[in-house]
Amino acid sequence: MPLKKNVALMALSTASRLGAGLFTFSILARVLGPESFGVLMLGLSVAVLLSLIPNYGLTPFILREIGANPKSAEEVMNEGFTAKLILTAALFVVAIIAVLSFRLDAGTVFFLLLVGAVADSFTEFMNAAFRARDSFATETRISTVTALLHATIVCSAVVLYPSVQTAAVAYAVSRLCVLAITRTALARAVSPLRLVSFRRAVSRLRSTITYAVDFGVNSLFGQIDSVVLNYFVGPIAVGLHQAGMRVFLGLAQLAPILSNVFLPRAAGRSRNESLFAQECRRLQLTFLVFGTTSGLALSIFAKPLVFVMFGNGYRALVDLMPLFGLLLFTKFLAAAWGLVLTATGNQMFRMWASVCHWFVIAACAYWLVPLMGNRGWLLSLFAGTTVLAFIYAARGRRLVPTHWGVLALAAAGGLAFLPFLHFA
Repeated sequence: MPLKKNVALMALSTASRLGAGLFTFSILARVLGPESFGVLMLGLSVAVLLSLIPNYGLTPFILREIGANPKSAEEVMNEGFTAKLILTAALFVVAIIAVLSFRLDAGTVFFLLLVGAVADSFTEFMNAAFRARDSFATETRISTVTALLHATIVCSAVVLYPSVQTAAVAYAVSRLCVLAITRTALARAVSPLRLVSFRRAVSRLRSTITYAVDFGVNSLFGQIDSVVLNYFVGPIAVGLHQAGMRVFLGLAQLAPILSNVFLPRAAGRSRNESLFAQECRRLQLTFLVFGTTSGLALSIFAKPLVFVMFGNGYRALVDLMPLFGLLLFTKFLAAAWGLVLTATGNQMFRMWASVCHWFVIAACAYWLVPLMGNRGWLLSLFAGTTVLAFIYAARGRRLVPTHWGVLALAAAGGLAFLPFLHFA
């Protein structure tokens, strides 16, 4: 299928999910208020962090592996599916034991959020099968239907019975429904997932450990935020930050859209130097254009975005949006070079670079967050992501020549944020 059509279908698929997701979080933020919304998002962030265990970075591995070797599709999918089930079983055994030490209401909320997060992990894994096999149209139809279903279930429940407990129940139910629909569609359109031997599944886990660490470290972004801000500042800061982060992550999902399309293509061309260089130049320019325009949109339209989506209770968020915009641009810059590394099998390097960038974030946050609160955490994320982009680029330039257009656009994009940061 042509590149433009694949990008358009992935964009439509993600737009339906993001539109429904932003609408859902907007309703939750308005109905619950900054403090209760912060409590809910803290629980959800911890649940999502734990769901990284069964996630294990298998989605990017599948996209890369099947793109490079299409004949291995069924074998890789089945091994990954079995491995995820093993990790999920282990996670829930530990989670059930841990929940018994919580208060009944807090334990129930957390467990329900964990169920929903793990279900979402399996859904994303199954969606990767559609993308790897070029079935973007099928995924788009399924994503549109399931996104609307998720929004309807959660919003209806919270509007009728506004509480954190209701939101947790609705989240778990909706994610399980989405998983059931996706699994059925996958069995009909591609092939049903089958279990393999325990030994094969464990062998696959061993072979993909670098993907797991890299994916896990990168996925801390947007989730560990709640834990840090709750510790240093409190739940209201969590609510403000996560409201802004919902918009940020909505636009940041453009990066996975592009990755899902470009990664199989780049991996398939990695053995041809001229074709690979051309593909890398195309993907980098595309990432930078989307990163610059998306980040500037957050900066320019900060006030209407915040008041329309979240209301007057989130007024303090307006001044933070230009920093979210700059961070978004930097995230796209790093993602473009990171994709080059993944396509060429440099996953081990990516893993250590990701670990390094979180050390930078932690060092900055220890000093800045107590001093500046939400703004300090955003500046810490920006510093760490900038370091990551430079590390990726230094390694990537050895693999593919850097085009002057890429450098010019990166420099112009960064400078474009200066006026907004001055008035922020």
